[in-house]
Amino acid sequence: MKTRWWLLILVLIHAGSGSAAGQELSVAMLLWRGETAAEEGFKEGLQELGYQTSFEIFDSAQDLSKLGAILRSINSNLEAYDYIYTFGTTVSRRAQVVIGGQIPQIFNIVTDPVAAGIVERLDSPGSSISGGTDKIGLGQQLDEVNRWLTFKKLGLFFNPREKNSLIIRDELHRHGRERGFEVIDFRSPPVDQMLSKHLEALNKNPGIVDAVYLAPDSYLSSEAPLVGAQLRKARIISISQIRSLIENGVLIGVAGDYYDLGKSVATIVDRHQKGTPLENIPVERFSNFKLLINQATADLLGLSLDTSSSDNVELVE
Repeated sequence: MKTRWWLLILVLIHAGSGSAAGQELSVAMLLWRGETAAEEGFKEGLQELGYQTSFEIFDSAQDLSKLGAILRSINSNLEAYDYIYTFGTTVSRRAQVVIGGQIPQIFNIVTDPVAAGIVERLDSPGSSISGGTDKIGLGQQLDEVNRWLTFKKLGLFFNPREKNSLIIRDELHRHGRERGFEVIDFRSPPVDQMLSKHLEALNKNPGIVDAVYLAPDSYLSSEAPLVGAQLRKARIISISQIRSLIENGVLIGVAGDYYDLGKSVATIVDRHQKGTPLENIPVERFSNFKLLINQATADLLGLSLDTSSSDNVELVE
């Protein structure tokens, strides 16, 4: 009888190994511009995987001084957390420097984590870090958009204070040289109303460009209503890979789903909890892309974009 009890106990232990049911985690969630669909997906992903997770939210509100103070506070209380979750390139890079691998770091919505120096390789990110990238190849963006639209002068709106924007700028200028179009920079840091001034200048003289490209940076995303409204007013073709910008009036772009990526990033935590080192967990990417077209903007511009031959198009209003 005793032997049977021991066998039953061993079976139960084996059945429960690797299970997350009821497991408690504490996560410091460090954000750049408030919670997005990526964080919603991450939270719900962990819940569906069976984790009971407490999140302490730190929003730096796009303020580098505030970000520094938050990081110092977290660094002085690391024993309170199992993981630190970081949103965006700026936050993720600085957290990596300050925290220095003392606790596992899970990043998300980092456009190019290798070029930004956050990970060594996408397939082997590092001993204490992994996460998700929202990168969509710029060549893929241009190929898809050029099926419907052409341009010779492309205005680039970007925030030079964000590393990922500078990476995109260099890449877009390279594509311009290779494909035969000129890139005109509209540097738009969050100071001196630079973004508003550039948008006003385009309204006064929209002919200086044939189209504009909005870099995938957090500042432009946070100003989506302003950007969309002003570009519509100027009646300029606009391109972006950020869903919120297209939903707010930007015309077209290939985009992924932040929520789905957040859920994918949650599986990194699950695999790590079950014993896989982070260095053996590749960086997650968008599982699929869609060509988003803002139908109202297309109508305003008098564009008839025949998408009947493509199954991967989503029209937004």
